[in-house]
Amino acid sequence: MELAVAEQRFAGMTCAEAAELAPAFVLGALGAAEADAVRSHLAECPELHAEMAELHSVVPALFEAVEPVAPPAGLKDRILAAAAADLAARRGAAAQPAPVQPVSAQPLPTRPAEVPRRGTDFGSVFRRPIWSAVAIAAALAVVALGVWNVQLRDQLTGLEAYRNDVVKILDAAAQPGAQLAVLTDPTGGRGPSGLAAVAADGSVAMVMRDLKPTTGTQVYEAWLIGADQVPVAIGGFEVGGSGTASFVTTHAAMGEGVVVALTLEPQPGATAPTPPILAVGTAHAQSS
Repeated sequence: MELAVAEQRFAGMTCAEAAELAPAFVLGALGAAEADAVRSHLAECPELHAEMAELHSVVPALFEAVEPVAPPAGLKDRILAAAAADLAARRGAAAQPAPVQPVSAQPLPTRPAEVPRRGTDFGSVFRRPIWSAVAIAAALAVVALGVWNVQLRDQLTGLEAYRNDVVKILDAAAQPGAQLAVLTDPTGGRGPSGLAAVAADGSVAMVMRDLKPTTGTQVYEAWLIGADQVPVAIGGFEVGGSGTASFVTTHAAMGEGVVVALTLEPQPGATAPTPPILAVGTAHAQSS
């Protein structure tokens, strides 16, 4: 059984009116006069107005979860259009004449008047226009902006890390006896790319970008291919949402012109490359 909201008027506002203004009130989107009216009603009304407490606990968490960003163009117009369409539909339904009920000759039974009960009708609150149009649209917009902002932030963080690692790779390749390999998609497509510095002692430092995030036990495995054409695994690494990664490992020197390659393996410990080769490049000494 649903609990009815006691439609009492306090400070010039009914409980239903205060509930309809609740989303805008907690978002700070009301004008000064309306906000003061809601505060006065809450101060004088004996009802719990649990919808206020629920919104106060949820809305701040949405805004604290992400950094503020500029909304996409047209978002405001779409939200207002949705609200207007919802309101027009409800007004149209309200304008339809109610069916006339036949008058019965039998006397209607009487019953004691119901005593207003303390509580909140959550069903009626969520059926009100403000929830079905503006509040839901605004909540979805906040979540969508949050996801977009987190993705953008991850991409920017990954690009900054990639830039810093490129500088380190170039510095390592400039050392005496070192070689530099430029890794690209062997098919000529727009696959992963990066750089690898092979030091005189055989150690390898690599930085890659445009990698798909690894899942489960997947790892990206780096390989060295010397004059004997036998791929040698030198270590693996995982990749997150940024799509960039750096990798450093020690290995015995394999001479000049060593080939550096990268594959995606289903799990660590691969002894032979799993096709396809995602990126490959031949190391060369840098001219002084």
